[in-house]
Amino acid sequence: MPIFQDLKQFVRSENAHDRYIAIEKLAKNSQSWQGNLLTWQIMALIPTIVEKAKLAQSLNIPNMPSSEWAIVSHILLKETDENVISSCIATLAHSKSNSLIYRILNLIERTKLSNKAIYSLFTFAEETGNELLAEKLLQSFSEDLPDNILAKGFNAFIRLGIINQKYKEVALSILKQNNSDDLIKSSLPAALLYLGFASNKDDWKNVKNIILQFNNPETIRFFEILNSQIAIFEDKNFGIKACEHFIEKALHENNPSFIGYGILSQKNIEIALESLIKDYYNKKPEELTKTILKLKNKKCIEILANNSLIGIESIENGKNEFLAREWVHCIPYQSQKFIQSVQNPKNYKLWHSLSKDLAYIFLNADILLSNSWQEMFEKSYDCNLLLNQIVAIGNKSSPENTSKLLIRQENKVIENLKKYVKFLTQKSSNEYEYFVEKVYAAIIGGNTSASFLRDVYKIMPFSGTSWAFTAIALTAPRLDIYTLSVAIHRELEIIKQTLLHGNMQKEEYILEVTSRFQSILVGADRFKLQVNQPTLVTLKEISSLIQNILDKTEEKNHLDEDSDSEVADWNGNSVIDRPILLWEAILQVCLNTQLSREEKDYYELFLREGLRIAPHVEKRWIVRALVKLDTDDAIKAILYQALQHIDNDFVEHTIVELLRSKHTRAQQALIRTISKQNISSAIKIKIIKEISLENPEEILQELKTLQLLRLPEEIDKEIQEAIARVSSKVINPQKPKNEKDTKISSQDIDLIIKSLIPYSSDLSIDSKSALRTAEMILIQSIDWGNEAVDLSPIVNMHCKAVELTMRDTFEAYTDALVRKGELSKKLDSIGYAKGTIDKMNSFEDYIANLPIIRSIPYFSKFKLRKMLRAICLYRPGKRFTLDGPKAFALLLLVAARKECQFNLNKMMNLGFESDIDLFEFIKLVHSLQDSRNRAVHEGLTWEARDEIESMRKQAYKIISTCLIIGRSLETFSHQKIYDSPMETF
Repeated sequence: MPIFQDLKQFVRSENAHDRYIAIEKLAKNSQSWQGNLLTWQIMALIPTIVEKAKLAQSLNIPNMPSSEWAIVSHILLKETDENVISSCIATLAHSKSNSLIYRILNLIERTKLSNKAIYSLFTFAEETGNELLAEKLLQSFSEDLPDNILAKGFNAFIRLGIINQKYKEVALSILKQNNSDDLIKSSLPAALLYLGFASNKDDWKNVKNIILQFNNPETIRFFEILNSQIAIFEDKNFGIKACEHFIEKALHENNPSFIGYGILSQKNIEIALESLIKDYYNKKPEELTKTILKLKNKKCIEILANNSLIGIESIENGKNEFLAREWVHCIPYQSQKFIQSVQNPKNYKLWHSLSKDLAYIFLNADILLSNSWQEMFEKSYDCNLLLNQIVAIGNKSSPENTSKLLIRQENKVIENLKKYVKFLTQKSSNEYEYFVEKVYAAIIGGNTSASFLRDVYKIMPFSGTSWAFTAIALTAPRLDIYTLSVAIHRELEIIKQTLLHGNMQKEEYILEVTSRFQSILVGADRFKLQVNQPTLVTLKEISSLIQNILDKTEEKNHLDEDSDSEVADWNGNSVIDRPILLWEAILQVCLNTQLSREEKDYYELFLREGLRIAPHVEKRWIVRALVKLDTDDAIKAILYQALQHIDNDFVEHTIVELLRSKHTRAQQALIRTISKQNISSAIKIKIIKEISLENPEEILQELKTLQLLRLPEEIDKEIQEAIARVSSKVINPQKPKNEKDTKISSQDIDLIIKSLIPYSSDLSIDSKSALRTAEMILIQSIDWGNEAVDLSPIVNMHCKAVELTMRDTFEAYTDALVRKGELSKKLDSIGYAKGTIDKMNSFEDYIANLPIIRSIPYFSKFKLRKMLRAICLYRPGKRFTLDGPKAFALLLLVAARKECQFNLNKMMNLGFESDIDLFEFIKLVHSLQDSRNRAVHEGLTWEARDEIESMRKQAYKIISTCLIIGRSLETFSHQKIYDSPMETF
């Protein structure tokens, strides 16, 4: 099924862009129970704030409670990141939905709005015409805002009918500052349009004087269009006839701009309207009604509402019901006559059948639970009315607000739910399941109390709503342990019964089970819930049952050896990906405090294999479980397979998890990560502040090494403070008074390295350490005579620095290139999969005879074939690594060229201007490794100093080139805010 393929793309993709595409597809395809479950599973697995924002902006929001509605509602109430908040508001704007307006207003009250959020609010006001935001928008608007926000703000003010002298001055100021030959700023047309809408006579004269000094033809032409319209009103002396023309012109426009509105007097507009109502009563009253409502003129709307011919009373009496649609479409938020009618239960069918937004805007909990509305519910048993009550009590500003009134209101709703469920028992089960889903969607993301949710669960467990368990685990208020334990037991039993009696496909089995397993883990982590032993035992039994069913299915299907699900262990033995058992291992390790040593060893083996074969996104949970075990093998697996990954977000998540470890190797790796360029400053500071001090002496030494790297000021400051903090825990032995410090200065060596490598600050600690060692031996060897001393360690350390730098620069990208399989497919067509000798010889001869490459001494086609065969036969989970600089060079030669007769070009973009430059780099690497091998095997004496210096220059040239390439390969990463369900609450 395509929907499962989208989920696979999300969890398996190592590229953020591919995950964004998968998120968008899943969010757009959430009509089924599977779709809803998948979107909430993404919320549970979500790795980054950016992806959470992507999910929010991809959702289609209906105007009533649903899975998507609940996600946005929850984010608006709980989120703090500006990108996610602005995405939610923008999504609601594009959906033209006012259903969550009070969640937005609460957000504005508690949050300092960023420019992104302000832009989204202006978009929301422009799209929906919601006047409840008007005051906040006026407060947020200033001349200092970015150009795009100013433009959006002026458009929103026109949509809301706002005329404000202060902001007319802002618009005039923008006009004065943009006297250029070109139209530079997007705010200029918007400011001019707003002035055309809001200016009085004096304001417009000022605009004319400013425009006389303009040279830009586009702006002048735009002004002339506006001025020609205002000139028509001027010809009519801005009187009543002008006002009639102003209104009649707008009648024929779908989106009237209302140019000249500010220049006409309020009194004349009111007289003109009274006259037009009589004229249009028998013509098109709906056009006149719609135009006046769009104008947002409060006094004119009141004239319209109170009119005996086409006003609110005539609509209520059934004379002009067709006009109700226009009132609902252009909701007049300031019209008391309209609001009173909407809040009258007698008119419920008239207004609320046309728009569900009206109830969310004008019917709060006090109104909905009043006697008159309660009587209406008990007579009609209207499902939407009950949902409105739930949303209304969830609109309170904070979950701490538990006044006696709110408790009474929640109890009233509970009683109504009991009555409605009893009413539904006489109907079909489908209607009941639909109702349960809507109820939980209305609760999730609202500020209801834990007791309210507990009571709802007692009345109607969410067993039929597959996504609700995951959603509640992520969003619910703190529930008591008993309720959560009962819910977990119930869900496990449902899984068991579904498997025994259900008729789901394999993918559906896995989705149902792993989603609930994830929810148990998320919920237990969020609420600090200690899952009891009976539940964990049941969990183990269910896992075995499910896996047996799936294994039998696999035996029937007889998967061929090229299947994506087939992987291999470290010994090459075939292993099948078993997500059910893997999630059981994660749960048992993370939640079970009574595991035996044998059980821990068993689960550790499973988790270490899982770190290689599991889908990419799920690996974050595996990292958490391995850190919890904190053994040598567990930490090694994390350092080799998670910390050295192409995805920066995953690497940073791994760092956050490793901070919990007390293992020495983990601490060393974390400190050395601070020197890497692809790690954000926020994470580096987090490492310095939170790293475990189990081994303070080693940590202090690593910090002092970092101190020499001249890192950014904010990082360097944190390192200085950390050194002072850790030093207080270390007892330094005193040196004898006669002992002299004869060490060569590390700073002097660093200056030498910096002079030879332009971007030396990008070097990792390991690469820099190797160069320091080489340079230190080289400096010391200057004073040596013609002794029989082997100087090959100098060359060896320079070459080690080259290998480490090439590995740091290329490994994540070459590794990803191999794992994705595209290179394997192309090599297969050349003959490397089946070992077709003629095809392989043809390709290798082509490579060996490329310009520059053909001049490389001892270029080995044998090594090239051996490596390409290994790549072509690679399967996910099998062990594969490039051994040394020459191996990296060969792979780059195969996959990074701009031109290739065998269609292997442009698989990696290294930024070389031409293939010739790439070939020169390849030759340099080959030459250096061959020279190094000869030197190490045969030795280098004092007489070979020229050869040492030549190889040294080669090494520095290769390292410099790698660092330049690395800067072009790095993906831009913002400073991340870690606030996912995986983080500790």
